[in-house]
Order: sequence, then C-alpha cells, then structure tokens
Amino acid sequence: MYLKLVVATLVLAFCAVVLSAYARLSDAGLGCANWPACYEENALKERQPPQADAPRGHTSWQWKLHSQVVQLLGLLAIAVCGLAWKKRKALRQSPLLPTLLLGLMVFMAAFGILAFAYLPRPVIVSVHLAGGVAMLMLLAWIALRQLAQPAALDSGAAQRGLAWLGIALLLVQIMLGGWVSSNFAALACTGFPLCNGALLPTMDFSYSLDHSGLPLSVERLTAIHWMHRAGALLTVAYLGWLSFRIMAVQSLRNTGKAILGLIVLQFALGIANVLLGLPLLVAVLHNAVAMLLLVALVVLSFRLRRP
Repeated sequence: MYLKLVVATLVLAFCAVVLSAYARLSDAGLGCANWPACYEENALKERQPPQADAPRGHTSWQWKLHSQVVQLLGLLAIAVCGLAWKKRKALRQSPLLPTLLLGLMVFMAAFGILAFAYLPRPVIVSVHLAGGVAMLMLLAWIALRQLAQPAALDSGAAQRGLAWLGIALLLVQIMLGGWVSSNFAALACTGFPLCNGALLPTMDFSYSLDHSGLPLSVERLTAIHWMHRAGALLTVAYLGWLSFRIMAVQSLRNTGKAILGLIVLQFALGIANVLLGLPLLVAVLHNAVAMLLLVALVVLSFRLRRP
C-alpha cells in the first residue's frame, strides 16, 4: 500500500513538472500563430513592473490544469507522510524524507501564493523548478528504499562521489535551462554548433533583476543561452564517460545503458530546439527527458549507496 502510494505520487510529480514546463513554454509564446513575434512580445511584457491591481496567478487552461495536479500532489504528499509516521516500525525506515517532502510542498504552495505579484519571472520560475526537481529526487529515493533492491554494491566512496557529481552537474544544467526559458533567451543563439556564427559571440554577463520594463540586450540574452550550451557540452561529456564506466560493471550495465540512451536523446532534442526554431513539443520533451535522466542518476546513486 505504502509503496504504491509513493510510486503514484512520484508519477504525478513527474507529470506536474512536465506540465509546468508545458504551461510556462506556452505562456512564453511557443506554438503561437504569429511566431516568433509573440515570443518577443511576451518577453517585453514580462519585464514590465507588476501592477497593484493585476490579477494574481495565471488564467490559461494549462495553468488551471497544473494547479489541479499540484493540489492532488499535495494531498498525496500528506498521505505519504502520514503513513510513513504511522507505519514507521513496520516499514523500518525513518519518516524524515516524507516529512521533508511535505515541508517542501507547503513551502512551494506559500511561495506560489505570495511571490507571484512581487518577484520577477526568472526568480519564480527558478524556485518552482528547483522545488519540482527536489520533489522528484525525494520521491524517487523513498520509492527505491521500498523496492526489493539487490544488495548494495561495495563501490567505494570514489564511485559514489562520481555518481553524485553527475547529479550535481545535471542539476546546474537544469537550472540554466530554466534561466534561459524564464529570460526568453532561447532564440539568442542561432545555428549549431556555433552561436550566431561564432564560437565566442559578443556577450554581456551582467544581469539585473529590477523591473525596469526594458528588454534585455542581445548580448545579455546571448550570454544566458551560451552558458546553457557550454554547460550542456560539459554535462554530456561527463555523463557519457560515467555511463561507459558503470556499464563495465555487470550489475550496473542496464542502468548505464539507460543513462547513455537518455543523454543521447536529450542532446538530440536540444539541437532540434535550435535548428527547428523551438517547436513546443520538442521543448516540452527536452524538459521531460531531463527529469527522466535525473531519476536515472538517482537510481544509480542508490545502487552505489554505502552498505
């Protein structure tokens, strides 16, 4: 019962994160009739200072559906935490992680209510994205503790450190992707592998969160996009090397193959976003595969846990 509840919550959390990306990208103008003019118009609108009488929250059907999914996710988190405390002796596990999960849900709900009309879009998107990623990791670890797993591998601290370094690199890359999306910088670099025909285009790495109402300069947008590209190359190189390393271990071969397959798919989707001009479906899949890759790395770290 508890395991089924945790798995259902994990699946719903994944759906909530992907749906959030879909709603955010739709809000940004991806897939609109007068693309890419609407994308540029929305970027300018999001830089405007918030109005005191402006309605709070989003009114599109995508955001309304996302709100319903998040509310259900909150109820499931309460149930998971309650069962973890009630059956802690039978489960033989500390209810700390389910409690942290519930606390995270409460924080995210309060932040969503209070911050929308006062903080700029990049900050709101980044906090929500970080919260969604943290929920996925917590739920994946809770579920793995309940599944019948093989005995922990005596991998040593070095192997565990390599796996967690891979998670850290991927988390940074995910946050950079959210920063690109929230600042409407996805079109700042055209072409691949060069950015606007240059390996190092003209860039401005200064940034301000003030509501000046002015659009970011082309150089600043290029810097945001270029950092995501550079991070992608570093992350792909490291995770590719890590996947081949762990495939050499017989008991980890399938995990390594899954990670390598997701890396290749994610890299291909990133290139397709640039070359095809940000199709909405490809952009959403790019977010979804990133979450799947994160879960796969959590599974690897769990398999390499200390005996």
